[in-house]
Amino acid sequence: MNYPPTRLLHASTVVRHLKRRDKILGGILRETDQCPLFDQRVLSEEALFQRLARSIVGQQLSTRAASTIWGRVVAPARGRGGLRRRILDLTEGQAAKAGLSRQKSTYLKALAAGHRDRQIRLSSLRSESDEVVIERLSELRGIGRWTSEMFLMSCLKRLDIFSVNDAGLRRAMRYLYQLHDPSDADLVALAEHWRPYRSVASWHLWRALDNHWIE
Repeated sequence: MNYPPTRLLHASTVVRHLKRRDKILGGILRETDQCPLFDQRVLSEEALFQRLARSIVGQQLSTRAASTIWGRVVAPARGRGGLRRRILDLTEGQAAKAGLSRQKSTYLKALAAGHRDRQIRLSSLRSESDEVVIERLSELRGIGRWTSEMFLMSCLKRLDIFSVNDAGLRRAMRYLYQLHDPSDADLVALAEHWRPYRSVASWHLWRALDNHWIE
């Protein structure tokens, strides 16, 4: 069990562990404290809401596209109510102009309404296991396993999450391990070597893609 709190670790300790377990992955690892998983500051309820909303925006989009759309949604979110109010007041035309699909706009509004009415208390999930968090978040409209796994990593800082359906991870693993058409089981088996730091390994793979270390 790795909840809560995630125990504090030095990045170099984790990187050395991963390099010992997986020589191929070790070729792209960097001993850096830039990995956000090592920032163990507890996020406020509002911050958790914002990150979950951003994960919804990022569903099935590249990092760059998601960041662009998120910026358009967040930029006008000033004054009373902030982002939650902005989402609730977002018209169909404004959503389309920002690049949000009608479906994602509906999901964001459902999340914002539930959060406003206190039907959703994200901070209460800190004390739950990974699978319970996934189960509870997946009850919310528009939130499935991938979004829940991103929440576990980026918000609750769980160190041992592997999101097998993440397109970026699959692409990076195919390239790094020279796999033609790996099954989910193949990728899960490879990621077993990274335990108990699969989240950290995943972050380095995403970073390698962003920095074009992996094509």
